[in-house]
Amino acid sequence: MGGAVLRSIQRQFTHHKLYTALNLVGLGFGIAVFLTMALIVRYEFSYDAYVPDAAHVFQLDGDYRPAGHEPMVSDAVSFVPYPFLKQDFPAITHAVRVLSLPTPVRVGSQLGREDVQMTDPDFFAVFPLTIIDGRAENALDGPAKVVLSASMARKYFGTDHAVGRTMHINNAHDPATVSAVFADPPPNSTMSFNILTPFPSAMLGGLPFQNWGSTWGTMWIRVGDLSTLPAMRHGLLTGYPARHPGTMMTPAQINAMFGSGGLMPVALPDVHFHNAEIGDGGTSPQLIDILGLVGVAALATAVVNYINLATSRVGLRAREVAIRKVMGASRRALIVQFMGEACALVSMATLVGLALTELGLRWVNTLGGWDVRFDWAFVLPMAIVITIGVGMAAGLYPALVLSAFRPAAILAASRSPSGGRMASLVRTALVVGQFAFAITLAICTLVMSHQAAFIRTLDRGLHQDGLIVIDSLSDDSLMNRQAEIVRRLGETPGVTIATRSDMFSHHTFDRDDWHRAETRADVNVAWGYATPVYFEALSAKLLAGRLFDTAHGADYHDNARQGGNGTSVVISRLAAERFGFATPRDAIGQSVMESRSAQVYRVIGVIDDIRFGGAHEPLQPLLYMGKQAPLNYVGALVRYSGVSTQQEMARLRSAWEQIAPDVPFSATSANDIFADDYRADADRGALFGIGAGIAIMIACLGLYGLSTFNISQRMQEIGIRKVLGAGTRDILALLTGRFLRPVLIANVIAWPVAWVLMRGWLSGFDQRVTLTPLPFAIVAIGALFIALSTIISQATRAARQPPVVALRQN
Repeated sequence: MGGAVLRSIQRQFTHHKLYTALNLVGLGFGIAVFLTMALIVRYEFSYDAYVPDAAHVFQLDGDYRPAGHEPMVSDAVSFVPYPFLKQDFPAITHAVRVLSLPTPVRVGSQLGREDVQMTDPDFFAVFPLTIIDGRAENALDGPAKVVLSASMARKYFGTDHAVGRTMHINNAHDPATVSAVFADPPPNSTMSFNILTPFPSAMLGGLPFQNWGSTWGTMWIRVGDLSTLPAMRHGLLTGYPARHPGTMMTPAQINAMFGSGGLMPVALPDVHFHNAEIGDGGTSPQLIDILGLVGVAALATAVVNYINLATSRVGLRAREVAIRKVMGASRRALIVQFMGEACALVSMATLVGLALTELGLRWVNTLGGWDVRFDWAFVLPMAIVITIGVGMAAGLYPALVLSAFRPAAILAASRSPSGGRMASLVRTALVVGQFAFAITLAICTLVMSHQAAFIRTLDRGLHQDGLIVIDSLSDDSLMNRQAEIVRRLGETPGVTIATRSDMFSHHTFDRDDWHRAETRADVNVAWGYATPVYFEALSAKLLAGRLFDTAHGADYHDNARQGGNGTSVVISRLAAERFGFATPRDAIGQSVMESRSAQVYRVIGVIDDIRFGGAHEPLQPLLYMGKQAPLNYVGALVRYSGVSTQQEMARLRSAWEQIAPDVPFSATSANDIFADDYRADADRGALFGIGAGIAIMIACLGLYGLSTFNISQRMQEIGIRKVLGAGTRDILALLTGRFLRPVLIANVIAWPVAWVLMRGWLSGFDQRVTLTPLPFAIVAIGALFIALSTIISQATRAARQPPVVALRQN
């Protein structure tokens, strides 16, 4: 029997090359999409799996539920409760704080700027990374010690074995000694650990260690007994922050800030998706679910395509089946034969799919921002399962249909069987399903691309072209030289304005409740400091009043929050609305107060709203105070003209190296900063577009097979119609109308599905396009055109066939 099956397979593949090619292409692409999406889903759901006992590690988030405000969750927290965690909750075996800051690093003459993580000695008890040089036990137990990742060790010392070497961190006078080197965490890690150092003792009295309102870093705990977790969650949420108020806030102020919230433990395996949901990075779990469904649907579409093509060829193989049954073949033998053909074809298609997957991963990683690897240990077992499963699924129905033919009826009939009306309906339904899936993806692609283009051209209230942000100015060693450095940067050729502030693109650091002096209705406001010509550098639009001016003594202070009553502030249009002013002009001369301070400020100007945050974030009300003294978390804002961004960046780098040679230059154009708001959505829209293109191609293969079969079955009907007077145009309209009907039905199914999906996706943006019928109509017309292009040649050839030729066919 095996030899017969092999001969049959060889005959089918040799004599029916077009059929084999259509199936190979359809199944190959379907399997490639499925494998690619499976690798992506596995990559996303295995975040932080490298950490031993990851389920016992928790990130402590701040859960803010103040009365009268929207609740908010943030992974950035204050370090105030750290000393009390283990004594308050005995199940916590270890706890660490992590504060990551871009910091100058020097080894010999090599100067770099790296993200340095300051942490506690228990770090490796919470995150037991693989140590490749040195010992974890005492790696962070004292000052002047540093632990490097393997990539950092190779970058600065040329080897993984760097224990005992020295390097200068943050321009410290005394070098730090490398005490250990750990293996690089995999790319799908929540925390990117590069350089670890203990907290400097001088820092432990600073704001994040004493003030609940200073949320600079993250806190992590390792829990021994997970059964205590419900009680721990309750204890951390119910008034816990007020139990340890620190030194800068009263329990009443803390309760007002947290409301009914507190600290919330999030298990490490959940952090990646949780952070996306609260707007602190990560990947949307809904996106990964959709990609997984796309992979399954692509494979199902390819299987459906195979079944469609196989059952559409029923008539071509009916006499073969009848003759083999007359010669003694049993139904079981025929089923084995047809199943063997299916499995052999799927095996070949799987090889094609594996090759396409490996070739396509590079582009998929670029578009999705992933680092997915082609892992044979995962892919090979899945490929075997696909070969067997898809072979069985794709071959079973055609095998049962073909093997059920009765020899006498087939051989006595004047024409080959078509499978009946039910079989025709099944084939049509399968094509409808294929196109519905492809059309849904195509609509999603258009909407996502439209939204990305909208965000790219969004009016943010500032002129982002010709603006560069130099964040290396925030280095602590430059604190007392900020004004001088900005002045010298302003002398760089091409620079028209140079200023500094702690409020710029994707950087609004402080938020507090403010209110009008005569009311107690709090408004949560993002506030910061503006130095001279700051608003001019942004090209901010003044709506009422005036901007800060050095000629007015109340405008600029060394410390505006202690400048006394009457200190000037400038607010945004949204802030004026939230404070209750009917128009921007009504706000001029009015008094506002910070809720935790008795100082009264006077509004001197209102500017149009500026959107510093991302497109997913709501527009923030802004408040500025004037300051000429040094600023924390400052950036230099440089406006330039007459040259390209690359040229001006090179000039600024050269000037910086002359001005501050001990601090690495770090700068980004405002366009590049804001590009993060749309780049990921645009790239993933392109990924959906590729998926939609493949799905449409597979669906067209199914439509091609269906049209080939139907035309062959209707040739005599076409001949009779032509004898009775039908013209070529009439026959063409009859055939194309029949073949385009499944595409129209697919649109009816796909439109509501795509509308629900895109309405949910767009709801995650504060600013978004209107979901109009236009992308739906464009995809519908495109799908009809592609489908028409697929079948028009066959329909035209059949319509032009002379009646005598058509009537001779059976």
